[in-house]
Amino acid sequence: MPTLDLDRDGTILHSNEPARRVLEHPPDASLDPCFFSHVHGYNLRRVMRDLAHMVSHRKQRARWLLRLRTGNGRWRWYRALVRNYLDRSDARIRVRLRPL
Repeated sequence: MPTLDLDRDGTILHSNEPARRVLEHPPDASLDPCFFSHVHGYNLRRVMRDLAHMVSHRKQRARWLLRLRTGNGRWRWYRALVRNYLDRSDARIRVRLRPL
């Protein structure tokens, strides 16, 4: 399952190999650590709002249909299932991606 783990500020802590593949990034290329830089402007407000509610109000889940910039600079549609794990010892927000 393509997965990104974010911290409370939206920094990508970890991206697994399937996520790098569906985002069209080579395995050895660096991924910009700012998750928001990958999100299309039309989707950014909702993404930022949901993540802020996860941090501040303990919102547990979100679902997004959004465009993300791929490794070759194209915008591609994805469905994202987002879970809040900030209350665990390895605090993170997990984003699971499915390309459309």
